[in-house]
Amino acid sequence: MLKASVSEIHLWRRCPRLLAYHLRGWKEAWKAGLPGSASWPGSFFHDRLAAPFHRSVASGADSVVRRTVAKLLAGPEKEIEEGLARFVEERFFVPALKKRGKGFTTAQMIQLAEGVKDWIGYLGRFLIRAKGVAGPGGPVNPEDLFHDPEAPLAWDFRLENGETFRVAGRYDALLLDRAAGEAVVLEFKGRAAGETEEDFLQLALYGRLVGERTGVAVRGAVIYLEGDRRQTEYSSEEMARAMEDLPRVFEEVARVMEVMGKDEVPVLPPPRDSALCPRCPFDGRCDGDWGLREPGRAASAGPPFRAEPVSGDDAEAEEKQRALMNALRALKLPVEPGGYISGPRFIRFKVRPLLEKGATVRKLASQSENLQVALELAAAPLIQPQAGYVSVDVPRRVQTPLTLGEVWRRGRINRPDSPVAFPLGMAIDGSIVWADLSDPTMTSVLVGGTSGSGKSVFLRSAAVSLALHASPRDLRLTLVDPKRVSFNDLASLPHLDGPVLMDAEPALERLEDLAEEMEYRYRLFEKRGAPDILAYNVRGSPLSHQVVIIDEYGDLMVDKAVKEETERAVQRLGQKGRAAGVHLVLATQRPDSKVVTPLIKANLQLKIALKVTTATNSSVILDQTGAEYLVGCGDMLVGGSVPVQRLQGPLVTRTDIEEALNSRI
Repeated sequence: MLKASVSEIHLWRRCPRLLAYHLRGWKEAWKAGLPGSASWPGSFFHDRLAAPFHRSVASGADSVVRRTVAKLLAGPEKEIEEGLARFVEERFFVPALKKRGKGFTTAQMIQLAEGVKDWIGYLGRFLIRAKGVAGPGGPVNPEDLFHDPEAPLAWDFRLENGETFRVAGRYDALLLDRAAGEAVVLEFKGRAAGETEEDFLQLALYGRLVGERTGVAVRGAVIYLEGDRRQTEYSSEEMARAMEDLPRVFEEVARVMEVMGKDEVPVLPPPRDSALCPRCPFDGRCDGDWGLREPGRAASAGPPFRAEPVSGDDAEAEEKQRALMNALRALKLPVEPGGYISGPRFIRFKVRPLLEKGATVRKLASQSENLQVALELAAAPLIQPQAGYVSVDVPRRVQTPLTLGEVWRRGRINRPDSPVAFPLGMAIDGSIVWADLSDPTMTSVLVGGTSGSGKSVFLRSAAVSLALHASPRDLRLTLVDPKRVSFNDLASLPHLDGPVLMDAEPALERLEDLAEEMEYRYRLFEKRGAPDILAYNVRGSPLSHQVVIIDEYGDLMVDKAVKEETERAVQRLGQKGRAAGVHLVLATQRPDSKVVTPLIKANLQLKIALKVTTATNSSVILDQTGAEYLVGCGDMLVGGSVPVQRLQGPLVTRTDIEEALNSRI
């Protein structure tokens, strides 16, 4: 069975080659050629305003929202739109801005206000028509007009070759026009109109999915949050004509998906609009990957991936190896040299203690300070037992910085297929080690390190990497920065679920909101018979993963008013968050037992220790010493639920940040 989401078919309509790049794991394909900035207030509009309003009315529960809409329907028609606008502003818009909107720019505020105005205008006109059809005094129940937003839908289509092609999607909102006997699909776009044919195809796909489920005709509307053309409506007749062409669309999408699974290089059709190509990030390599777009156009396969070796001979390593062996002999520790591995920050020497002559691992480790003097090092070397040898890590004289771009280039070959994967750093052998928050062994992360250890750089790398690896629809980020300086240049990431939070109270509120969202998702899983978010997303339109990154959560623990609540929220999310797609990355420069309490530590699976001041601090994080010997600036020990290993974390460049800021659907 072939499976495609509505969003993937939407991408195919823009360009079949972009769909192919997406299927190969290139997240940049989603944003290629989209008009407007698609800034993150679009997600704020959907998640904080539209979806909660529609869900509350559709539930039929005795809520303030449902009662207010019912009261407006029972009153004069002329007051419906104005009353609805006033209620949404007071009940949703203003509270959401107070809670999440502190980081909005003036342009974003205007954009949001215009989006709310267009949305309420559409709903107001819809309610007025519904009331008019009902007649004077006729009862109109709000829950009869609103359907649960983002309901997952799927439809199996039989291809010409007999294979099943499953289409799955999740519309933004659905209204029911009982008088016309039609359903109304609403889509909200956090960008300008641009290529409306793509959006019309997406609307038609949702229309077909809704029609298959309900058996009624469907019309639709798209509300854009940017640009001059803010709203486009389509009649049920236009939708029906578009649906007639869907079998051809499915056949063509299936062909792209099928050729991607073959060994030979596929030849794919170019985009329908050639103006897309100059704006596409793959323009330089497209012809080489998928065939010439135009006769006579030169093909370029783009730069090949090369994993450059980091081990082997070098003069500094040879010199220090001789000095190390001489020092160990002087200390009367009989060992055999086992070679070395040259990394960008340090050289790992392999020595094998001769047990029969009295040399042991413990005796070697106890000589760390003596080796510091003998080798003329600024800090004592880290000595650890490894498989078949003892490693002695000696810092290099000149240390090569490691950038995030380099890590991504090297790590492409083993990058996990997960929307919540990010590179932790480079191992001594040059391999890239990835964290995958969807993995039960590393669903949440504890990071500890002293000032200057690279803790904030690590968190920034994680945030930018997550944004580069997943679309804003698949991933929502919450950044908490009590220090107020760590994430300022990331405040416009399209993946953010709101402004950067800087105070304890709103941070706690966000954790509690996510705990409620987690429980809501478990109820969805129960209805669908899915054990976790991965299984749920396969069977229906996907839910987004939610990742909270907190730089210096110790500042939250200082506030006695929220300390206990923070611990409880972390405990709930750490224990149950993975299956629901909710993940935590907590960092502190005070890794002591008062901050890293047993309750918090037990619920954060992956432990990362950057340089700390004492062996006790290292033990608090990793349950073992060693982090006190690290050299700082991203040098780390990773452990907890995985075997302890030493990595070098990457440095985020401005280019990486700009690429992440432009990563939108």
